[in-house]
Amino acid sequence: MGMVIDGQWSDEDRIIEDGAFKRAPSLFDLEIPREVVNALRNESGRYHLIASMSCPWSQRAILARQLKGLVADVPLHLAGGERIEGYPANGGDPWRVPGTDRDVVHLHELYTLSLPDYTGRVTVPILWDSQTLRIVSNESARIMRAFDASPDPNSLDYTLVPDALSVAIDRLNLQLHDGLSNAAYRAGFAESQAAYDTAVRDVFKTLDGLETRLASQRFLHGPVITESDWRLFPTLVRFDIIYYLFSRCTLRRLVDYPHLWAYARDLFSWPGVADTVDFDAIRRAAYVDHPETNPFGILAIAPDIDWRAPHTRAQLGPALVATRTGDYRTVEPVKRTAI
Repeated sequence: MGMVIDGQWSDEDRIIEDGAFKRAPSLFDLEIPREVVNALRNESGRYHLIASMSCPWSQRAILARQLKGLVADVPLHLAGGERIEGYPANGGDPWRVPGTDRDVVHLHELYTLSLPDYTGRVTVPILWDSQTLRIVSNESARIMRAFDASPDPNSLDYTLVPDALSVAIDRLNLQLHDGLSNAAYRAGFAESQAAYDTAVRDVFKTLDGLETRLASQRFLHGPVITESDWRLFPTLVRFDIIYYLFSRCTLRRLVDYPHLWAYARDLFSWPGVADTVDFDAIRRAAYVDHPETNPFGILAIAPDIDWRAPHTRAQLGPALVATRTGDYRTVEPVKRTAI
């Protein structure tokens, strides 16, 4: 896949250790300052979200931007296309970097514009400051928290991380990352049988636990929808079309878990959420955009599943959101209005 070393693109990649995939830490994984959070709306258009519809980590940030009413204030630029030197900035065409008169073709050029001697992988999402010409963050968890912390004056001002659940949310987020979201990639990139077997065991142990958890409650933390739900959702969206075959997580499909599959469709039905899902982009990124893994570019046929089928999850109780004052409000997800 390649990476940047001392400010220069290299086809070398340092993601495998002893046959196992290791996700490298990011130099831009820092807490986003409160002044940036405040400026997201107060300085509308200053900060840009650069993301890919194929990437689950990107989708988390796109979801938070959509759910928290930041669409008009934080412009979204979608990167994607065949990986020549990592992510193309604009499908292989030049793209004008916000705040500059400079065009780039590859996203690694944005990294070195921000940090000339950068060494590391080039990933999305990216929160870009068009005034200081710096990457604020390339960590989806940080970006989600920043978007959530920005009060919405035009709608019900709710939070995805209520104080009463924050410890439980952080704990479950870590379990979901280690046992499922990242484990699916550990399975797909494994270069030894032992590494693959360990990753797949983690994936299905986590899915089995989620199926049990969601049998009696509507969302991961009970009746209230939280950040954990929206961090999990992009992984579920990709499971049957990518992870099941391409990442060799073939023990069971998402649709084989009745509670988890209905829960996923419940989230998909929320206003604006379907707009963040591009099944074609997800499949093309896996099968076409990486010629080294699929040299003939054969695009696997998508499974015949209906994400818009009725989910009946309302029988477990109404959906709640948490306000910043600590109250819980019932919402009707189809309309996303408070009751």
